[in-house]
Amino acid sequence: MRKGQVAGQIFIYIMAVIVVGGIALIGYSAIKGIVSKSCDAEKLTFKSDMESLIEKYTSYGSVNNKVITAPCDYDTVCFVDSSKMGTDLTLCTTNNIIKDSIRVGSSDGSSKNIFVISGGKTIGIGYSSLISLPLAQQNNCTCIKQRNKNFYITFNGKGSSAEISPYTPG
Repeated sequence: MRKGQVAGQIFIYIMAVIVVGGIALIGYSAIKGIVSKSCDAEKLTFKSDMESLIEKYTSYGSVNNKVITAPCDYDTVCFVDSSKMGTDLTLCTTNNIIKDSIRVGSSDGSSKNIFVISGGKTIGIGYSSLISLPLAQQNNCTCIKQRNKNFYITFNGKGSSAEISPYTPG
């Protein structure tokens, strides 16, 4: 082999590595984008499902245990009794975002009483004036941790509200 041929082969190998690397990077970013959009869709579905379940299960005396699939990275869902919005419930939680939303609380929906905790961040996802909590729940808010990618929630209809509590599947 001549020196020119060896240099040409090295150039071809370098170009092949660059092309394969570029294709891998483009593929990775495309897959990452698809997964991100999928998570966003799951989060929107979760929010609308949660609001519709609260609205659906207000019938007096109805008790419904629901298994709700947790979107991508939701660890915990929290609910605040809508009748306690606008009060200073320091007993409710140590989470400052939830406390501030309760303190500011308003019935026009500008504040939130449905929250999710995802990767240590608290996000207000909705407001429902139909949320109530059991009387035994002295702090007027409850948080339910996901287990096996599911939230296990009981909706107990009170006529004008849906009393929300966790349940343990049997």
